[in-house]
Amino acid sequence: MEEKTCPSAELFFKREFKKHTGIKDIRFVLAIGSGKGGVGKTTVSAILSLALKKAGYLVGVFDLDFYGPNLHLVLGVNKKPMVEFGKIKPVSSDNIKILSLALMIAEKEPIFMRGLMASKLLQELLQKVEWGPLDFLILDLPPGTGDIFLTMLDFFNPEGFILITTPHKLALSDAKRTLSILKEKMVPILGVVKNMADFFEDETSFQDFLNEQKLNVLFEIPVLKELSKTENLTEVFESSEKQKFLETIAEKVLDKVFRIK
Repeated sequence: MEEKTCPSAELFFKREFKKHTGIKDIRFVLAIGSGKGGVGKTTVSAILSLALKKAGYLVGVFDLDFYGPNLHLVLGVNKKPMVEFGKIKPVSSDNIKILSLALMIAEKEPIFMRGLMASKLLQELLQKVEWGPLDFLILDLPPGTGDIFLTMLDFFNPEGFILITTPHKLALSDAKRTLSILKEKMVPILGVVKNMADFFEDETSFQDFLNEQKLNVLFEIPVLKELSKTENLTEVFESSEKQKFLETIAEKVLDKVFRIK
């Protein structure tokens, strides 16, 4: 007969485990995911890091998309992380700590990695990367709900999950599967970010999705036309109008985070 762990006991052991890793001095771990590729997870992760930093918090961002790492591009980072005494120091840019596999390998080097190897790499980085004291660590997740996603849930034990989607039916279909896993794992869902909000005309499917899942929109992001000229979001959000937008995002996310805590 299969033995099952009591949910409260499992949660206790996960919290105790975190005390002996590189994230032991982090107050909140927030996972950014969707289950679908191309819906803007990396964009939202970067925007959220800028928003929380602007609000006065110490922020780090971890690019967990090992197969297509590009968080460094949207944050304008090209420095390599330092390694001291076997420990990896994330790159610091504009007072945001950043770690991406892209900063640790050559730009044109192909990434061959089976699921089990990716899972082991994530566990190794959890032990070796020293983030130091942070208020928030944002996890930029890869598409899907495979090995990296499940390893993240087990070892990082995030305090909250932010679901990224567009109003399109294909994105919503994958989002439902992701939500089923999160609910089974009892991960708090802070809300939904509707990306490319002004691109889709018919939003009936999106409203039905919110009603069915009993979720609210955390915030919306329109199509950022500036990204056609530059991929660097720190440049895109320099204007006073965009700075106010960051303040609004921070307020909404912080309200949800502190309610759950």
